[in-house]
Amino acid sequence: MDRLSYFYGMTPVNPSTNRVLTLYELTAGIARVFSDNFPAAVWVKAELAKLNHYPESGHCYPALVEKEKGVVKAEIRGTIWANDFLRINRQFMQITSEPLKEGIHILFRAMVKYHPVYGLSLQISDIDPAYTLGEMAREKLETINKLKKECLFDLNRALPMPLLPQRVAIISVKTSKGYSDFMSVLGNNTWGYAFSCALFPALLQGDKAVESIAGQLRRIKALKDHFDVVAIIRGGGGDVGLNCYDHYELAAEVAKFPLPVLTGIGHSTNETVVEMVAGQNKITPTDVAYFLVQHFHNFSALVEEYKGKILDYSQQLLEFEQRRFAELVQRHFSGTRQFLQGEKAMLDTLSRDLLAITKDSLHGERVKMGELQSGLKFHVKQWLTGRFSDIALLESQLRALDPANVLQRGYSITYFNGKPLRDQAAVKEDDEITTQLHAGRLTSKIKSISE
Repeated sequence: MDRLSYFYGMTPVNPSTNRVLTLYELTAGIARVFSDNFPAAVWVKAELAKLNHYPESGHCYPALVEKEKGVVKAEIRGTIWANDFLRINRQFMQITSEPLKEGIHILFRAMVKYHPVYGLSLQISDIDPAYTLGEMAREKLETINKLKKECLFDLNRALPMPLLPQRVAIISVKTSKGYSDFMSVLGNNTWGYAFSCALFPALLQGDKAVESIAGQLRRIKALKDHFDVVAIIRGGGGDVGLNCYDHYELAAEVAKFPLPVLTGIGHSTNETVVEMVAGQNKITPTDVAYFLVQHFHNFSALVEEYKGKILDYSQQLLEFEQRRFAELVQRHFSGTRQFLQGEKAMLDTLSRDLLAITKDSLHGERVKMGELQSGLKFHVKQWLTGRFSDIALLESQLRALDPANVLQRGYSITYFNGKPLRDQAAVKEDDEITTQLHAGRLTSKIKSISE
């Protein structure tokens, strides 16, 4: 039997008779070709492009593709009957912590089916979750190696944290609990620190999450002077839901970002590449918030510490200057006293010298010049007495300048607001003034003021 006979399921015919097949005969022949060549189920690996699950019937009709450098090179429709889908999806969730979803690579067992009405499809009876996890691990390792090769892996982690991470750009979903918890911790911190936060909404999982988060990072980069840090936060999720955070494009965007990136995407195992390259990685959004509050508090504590040191130093400096001033005053009084004593001694010496010279000069003429000598001695004594009086007056004036002696003589010093009052224009009626006497102080209230 030749190929046409096999295909048509009949004996060879003479082509000259112009035999015409019905559509059903043609499709039935095609179906026999597939059933004969693929009599048993086969294992196939492909990307789950579309899930196409219908909750009403429970059936699933996934679109399966194979790509090469982003270009689809093969595509076929699959079929998963309702009972099989329930079993497969339950098993998939047990292993990966996530249900079947679009954009993941799967290894599945299927029968090749061709139906005269519905065409070619793969009837899927089983899916291996371990393969999906393995593909994710392989893609993750490729991303890490590429980032390291391009010297991007450590860039963001090398950025220093700001002293005051007060202005925070947040990439999250406004309605998510993670975002709510994050804002609650910042807004209700014990010390009342004020944070300025701006939300940049983005999809946080799935195929579209990569471009969504990366796009918001590019927006924030254009406004980087208005922010101190960026926080990428979301609620919990399984490893499949976090697959987008192993994507090279998103990880590279985070690694190259000019501000420190903080991540809190809600899981404690299997750290994603984005978390590896981020400046700081915390498990949950609340952990990120507590980290910011603590960093703020560390700076505040440092300020308080230096404030205390400045106050101590200022007090020590003031005490030192007060002691130095007192020493200068004492030196001034001592120096003045010594100067006066020296002048007095010099005058005494001059007086003695003058008397001796005068006596020697007038010795031979004492008789003749007796009267002149007596007059001269009188005037000299008068002059010396005047000088002694001047010296005594200077000493008296110096003692009189002592503030304690001034007050003892009945004078007083009037203070207003702790400062000496020199001008009546500085006060007004009913102002309270303080008067310092030799013994005690008086507090008065001004009733009238006159020029």
